[in-house]
Formats: sequence, structure tokens, C-alpha cells
Amino acid sequence: MDFNKMNGVFDGKRARALVLAPFFSREMNANRSVSVASVLSDLAEVEVVTTDFDHWTKKQPRVSQNAPFDKIVYIKTLRYKSNIGIKRLLSHLLFSIRAARYFLQNREKYDIVYVTLPLNILAWFVLRNARTQFKIVDVIDIWPDVLPFPKLLVQLFRPLFVLWRRLFNLAVGKADVMLAVSDSFYRDAARFVNVHCRHRRFYIGDVKLQGTAPKEDIKTIAYIGNIGHLYDFETLLDAMENVQRGAVQLFIVGAGGRQEWLLKELKQRGLPHQYFGVVYDQAKLGNILLRAHVGFNGYLNTSAAFSYKANTYFAAGLPILNSMSGDLHDLVELHSLGLNYPGGDSTALQAIIDSLTKSNLSQMSENCSRFFDAELDRGAIRREIREFVRESMKKSVL
Repeated sequence: MDFNKMNGVFDGKRARALVLAPFFSREMNANRSVSVASVLSDLAEVEVVTTDFDHWTKKQPRVSQNAPFDKIVYIKTLRYKSNIGIKRLLSHLLFSIRAARYFLQNREKYDIVYVTLPLNILAWFVLRNARTQFKIVDVIDIWPDVLPFPKLLVQLFRPLFVLWRRLFNLAVGKADVMLAVSDSFYRDAARFVNVHCRHRRFYIGDVKLQGTAPKEDIKTIAYIGNIGHLYDFETLLDAMENVQRGAVQLFIVGAGGRQEWLLKELKQRGLPHQYFGVVYDQAKLGNILLRAHVGFNGYLNTSAAFSYKANTYFAAGLPILNSMSGDLHDLVELHSLGLNYPGGDSTALQAIIDSLTKSNLSQMSENCSRFFDAELDRGAIRREIREFVRESMKKSVL
């Protein structure tokens, strides 16, 4: 098989790529699957297979066919409200089965297949059976390792968890190229690549946010994303309650299962806040976030390494209040991109909020902007991935 590196041609015909991506949201600037699919569209005709349920909005996505993708297929799956409920796992299992069947029925059409981890079963099955395709696996998360299951549940179902993780390892081992969104995920997955696999870490990346609105007069913490059970809201509210009355407020952008509870708690505790709902318009989002001083990246019992929301905060030049372990914790310390606190420790978080001054906020904001320009600019990351994949394909067929 001969691959023409300049224009994406296999054996004299335009290459075709299949992208299997359950978390595929064209509304988000910081969506990894969309970014890689866009990169592949420069090398091949791209067909995307995704769900008919948006993980972030918990609604049916806007069904349409958009350039640069040749075709987008929406596979029916279960709806769910909670990101940590059994219904979510069943939804992903159903999608995995149906997507695997779609691949088997159509695999002769494709020269390239791209599949994301997690969804370990789907990735393992597809890469195991993609015998003639160029195989790309992208480690966006590692399940079950990073999921916040209770210890008792982990002990009771240990054999199942071991098998689940084993499928992850086997999927990575089948890939011709392995991508990863963080250094910690990369180090973990790289232990299982085959000797011919090329592999590298690329951050997710985002588009820099702009705005003309001035900073708020009081310390303002921004939260963007899902309002669910994975996030350390109780600690944040307790810390805000113990800060001098009226000295701090919260901006909330997003929606989720705990939305009503969060807004009710803020009101009952008399904590200043503004709720903006889900905002996709970049100009509007920029004018909201640039009014704030810091972004809240507090998690409970998870080490997802580098969150989507952190990308967005840094895109707005916002330092973060962070309890996530892994890459983000280390980067915050190394580059002064905010302040880390132990998850669940409201006293520590209150002390950090009290320590924020105009001077240190300004310095950390500059650090965040520099870090974004150097490491998280979406255009630069896409160009780097494009060259890496193109060269990897060229080497694999020589």
C-alpha cells in the first residue's frame, strides 16, 4: 500500500477515514475528537460516527452534515442525567456495540480508523478487527482508573474492573499511532504500545477568548461546565461563606443535574452569584469570563489530569483554583497558573481566596496567557498533530 504524503492518497485514490467518537461536540472549541477529525480531513475523506446524545448538554445534538466532514452518522443510545450513574455506563455500552457493528459492516471502505479511549470495549474490538487499516487511538481518559467509584464497589467488582482496564491495555497495543491529551495519560498508555507504534502527547487546545468587559470590583470566581456530582461545590460554597461577607462572588456558566441544588444553596447562604446558563457564543463567553479573576477547577476523587474547563479558563487568561491531581497540579505549581488546594478542604480554599490580591492575580493571569500561547493554542496543536500523523502514515507504509 502506497501513501502519498502530500495529498492523502492510498493506492492512487483519495483515502477514507472513520472517526469513532462518542464525545463529539462541534459546539465546543476545546473538543479533542473534533480537532483530530478536522486534522484527518486534510489527509482523507472523513466519516464520523457519534451518538445521538450530547454528553455535555444532555440533549440531542443539532443533527447536520458539516464540512470538513464527508458524513456524520448519529447512532441511537440511552439518555442519562448523571455522569456517574449506571445509566451512563449502559449508554456507552450500547453505543459501543452499535458502533462496532457499524464498523464491521463498512470496514472495507476505510483506509484509516480513529477511535478514542475511554470506551475500552469499542476501542479494543475495532482496533483488533481493523487488520488492513491505519489505526489511531487517542487516550482522552483512562477508565476505570479515573472514575470516582466508591472503594467498596471497586472491591466487590474487582475482577470486572481488572478486565475493563485490560481491554484498555490491549487496545493501545493494537495502534499504529497513539495520541494522549496529558503527560500522565501518555506515560500510562505508552507502557502498552507495540514496537512499531509512534506516540506523543498533544494537549486538547482551545481558541483564545477575547472580551471588552472590565474586571468585576470584587473577587470573582468563574465556573464553567457540567454542574454535576464530580465537582467540589460544597467545599467552594463553605469557603465562600467564610470569606468576608460580600468580598467574593461566583459566575456560573453551564448546566447539569445539580444545577437547581447549586443555585438554591447560593441563594439560601446569601452568596453573591450570577448564572448565565450554557454559553457557546465565543464573544459572549469571553465577556463573561474576562470579568472574573479566577476559574474553579475543583474535583472530588478524580485525577483526569487536564480538564476541558482548564483549557477554557487559560484561554481567558484566568488562573485556576485547582484540586485535580496529575498534570494540572504540577503545571499550576511549575508555571504559577493558579493555586492548588486539597479537595474537600474548605479551610485551605478559603485561605487561598483570601490570599488573592490585585498584584498576584495580575501576575498569574499573565502566566496563564503565556502558557496558553505556548502550549494550548488550538491552531498550533492541530498543525503539529497533522504533521505527526502524516509522517507516521508515511513511515508505516514504506
